[in-house]
Amino acid sequence: MSGEYPSSAADIVAQQIEGIIEAAQASADQVASAAQAEAGQIKSQARASAQAELDGARRSVVRMNEEARQESAARIAEAQAAADDVLADAKAVSAGLKQLGQLLSVHAERILRDVQNSHRAISADLRAAGAGRAQADDEPARAPRRTAGGANPFADLEPPSWVEESGLAGRRPAQ
Repeated sequence: MSGEYPSSAADIVAQQIEGIIEAAQASADQVASAAQAEAGQIKSQARASAQAELDGARRSVVRMNEEARQESAARIAEAQAAADDVLADAKAVSAGLKQLGQLLSVHAERILRDVQNSHRAISADLRAAGAGRAQADDEPARAPRRTAGGANPFADLEPPSWVEESGLAGRRPAQ
């Protein structure tokens, strides 16, 4: 019986090994299934997390775009208001310069008229003085026009009206 025993012990060991292998295979299958299930959960959680991050990033981009649009619109409005102010100021300066030009033109005409009148008066006095010298010595020469002061031929001239308007009236040049 000694021949059968080893064979039955070998059979028992083989059966036990087979049982261990089957148990290991079952355990490996369970571990693999659990790992696959856990990997699926991790993958699902990672997708959900990535989707949440992506949605948050999209919301941030939309919010930042809206803020940038509003800031841009505000800056454009400010720039337009500044441009309108500059245009209004330029129009006011232009109108003022036109008015000043007209005033200067009027004053220039008055000055020219006054100088022409003074020129005529001085020329008449000079002609009269020259004519008096050309006459014979026995005839008294006609004296040039003199004023009460006697020395200043311009004393009887009135200052132009713009001098009075500018506040310079009453000032007389030093003699």
